[in-house]
Amino acid sequence: MTQKEITTHKIITGVLAMQISSNILTDLQSAKVFKSSLKMHINNTINALKEVELEHYDNFFNAKENETASVYEVYENFIKVISQVPIYDAENLLLMYEAYKKDPKSMQGITNKILR
Repeated sequence: MTQKEITTHKIITGVLAMQISSNILTDLQSAKVFKSSLKMHINNTINALKEVELEHYDNFFNAKENETASVYEVYENFIKVISQVPIYDAENLLLMYEAYKKDPKSMQGITNKILR
């Protein structure tokens, strides 16, 4: 990847991560642990994320609405799935990712075979 592509990837990933973080924190507001100083900090964080969202995410979303919605959905699902993995299994997922980076085609074949 070129430096421009790397920078664009970082911006897109950051913008999507901020949007997802904002959604998760908003959901957390209804949890029983959401009290006193935690409530204040989360509210401040949500407000800060909304400001950045308005500045960056909306411009990005409006530029490529269909593509962005699809990427956002995949990224959000990825975050949800990864957050459900028990910490003791995380190392195995990292090894699977390393195998995927080394040979994506083989890993996709193995995945398809297992999911049949």
